[in-house]
Amino acid sequence: MPVPVVTFSPKSEVRYLGRQLALDIQPSLFHEIRRQGNVLRVYAPAGMDAGELVRAWLIARAERLLAWRLARVARRLGRAPSRFALSNAQTQWGSCTRHGHVRLNWRLVQAPLAIIDYVAAHELAHLIHLDHSPRFWAQVAMLCPDALARRAELRTMSTSLFQV
Repeated sequence: MPVPVVTFSPKSEVRYLGRQLALDIQPSLFHEIRRQGNVLRVYAPAGMDAGELVRAWLIARAERLLAWRLARVARRLGRAPSRFALSNAQTQWGSCTRHGHVRLNWRLVQAPLAIIDYVAAHELAHLIHLDHSPRFWAQVAMLCPDALARRAELRTMSTSLFQV
């Protein structure tokens, strides 16, 4: 699923699981990030890139969250990937090799869970059909009945998800 490439620029908000979080960047001797409701408090020493701290926070959340969502969908499929890793791809949300290695783009952690589950279903369906045939799409629909709507929603939000 190709997506436009956008470079990171410091912002006053960041998305997390479909919600906008206001960034509150504060000077500090040590770096730390805390989420408090709809605010992401970023404590950063002088000279440290707050944007990179936010990116690292998102990646850390993505590692656990995307693995969890992938495992949930895999249980419904009755097959699990042989390996899972995060991706930093600039042109796709996920991939699955013929050896069963699944990669999901860490930026998905910004999307709502329904979108994450759609991408997980899409990649896991490749464990059965390593193509985009009608049988593949039937498998995706079995795992995610409203897959077409979620796919359209992902395409709509793709540009904003790649701004981090």
